[in-house]
Amino acid sequence: MTEPLWLCAFLLVMLFVVNTWLIWRVLGPLHRLAGQAERLTQGDLVSLELTCGGISEIDALRRSMMAMVGHVRRSQEQSHLYAGVLTNGQEAERTRIARELHDETVQLFIAIAQETDLTRSLVEKHPTKAIEMLKTIRNQATDAVDNLRHLIADLRPPALEELGLVAALKMLAENPSHATINVEVEGVERRLKEKYELALFRCAQEAVNNAQHHSTANDILIKVTYQPDQILLTVEDNGTGFSVPSDFSCLASKGHYGLLGIHERVQSLNGTLQMSSRQNTGTQLKIAIPCLEEDQPENTVHDPVCNAVIKPHQAYAHVQYKGKSFYFCCPVCQGAFQKNPTIYVQSGEQLVQEN
Repeated sequence: MTEPLWLCAFLLVMLFVVNTWLIWRVLGPLHRLAGQAERLTQGDLVSLELTCGGISEIDALRRSMMAMVGHVRRSQEQSHLYAGVLTNGQEAERTRIARELHDETVQLFIAIAQETDLTRSLVEKHPTKAIEMLKTIRNQATDAVDNLRHLIADLRPPALEELGLVAALKMLAENPSHATINVEVEGVERRLKEKYELALFRCAQEAVNNAQHHSTANDILIKVTYQPDQILLTVEDNGTGFSVPSDFSCLASKGHYGLLGIHERVQSLNGTLQMSSRQNTGTQLKIAIPCLEEDQPENTVHDPVCNAVIKPHQAYAHVQYKGKSFYFCCPVCQGAFQKNPTIYVQSGEQLVQEN
């Protein structure tokens, strides 16, 4: 009986030692780590900096969690920087637009109003002079319209909605610049949803601005590749190049706010962004955005709203109405049709009968 009692006592002692070790080296540290994690959820981002003790695995877990917190803190800092720059940029743009409207467009309209009053007094006594002043007024009105068109194009290019991405990029390439900008297209060009065309255009616009203003490039290539399941946008330049950050989250701290904006746009559409650059060689920016091919007309059709001719693969969107597909050249026509399709279906049928 002595030996079994001794064995039971030994097992009890070992069980006590193991439990004590587990509480001291495992359960206690885990409890402290849980408390630190709880304080973390309440906003205490430095709670994990104190060691919990215990086995090495628990401390490794704490360090991993602390590293994650570091990434979150850096992401928050980058977001705050970007938000501040974005706000300042918006205010600066509003100031610029207000100044241009006040200094140019408004002044032109004031001059038009004054010269119109003067012309009215000259119509009967000096008709020849009145005619000359009317010509001047017309020229001033044309200048005011041109100024407004430039402002509208800066805010939202009309060609983007009416003609599509490629046409808007070609107009961007024609803007006065010290660099030669070429636009190339691969695949079958087609209209995309508004969010895709706007994002790709803004990305290309920002990349061109960066190449012109920061890398002194004189040759820029914009390439759009249409694939059934995605759209590829490539912008290359022969500028001075720069050191590409290994992590896009570092863009804000390095002052690359334009590139950060491109990255944000691409991410919002579940796309991918790749950048490569070499000193004195140039920069290449590649964007891939998943975009399934929309239903497109197989033959030439007419927009039921504006009667524009739409070639195969060139429709902006389509709507099913009474079992028939109607295709549109731009979102304006699509919206008008969806608001009251009966009007346009009846007018379209009458047009076909007359033809």
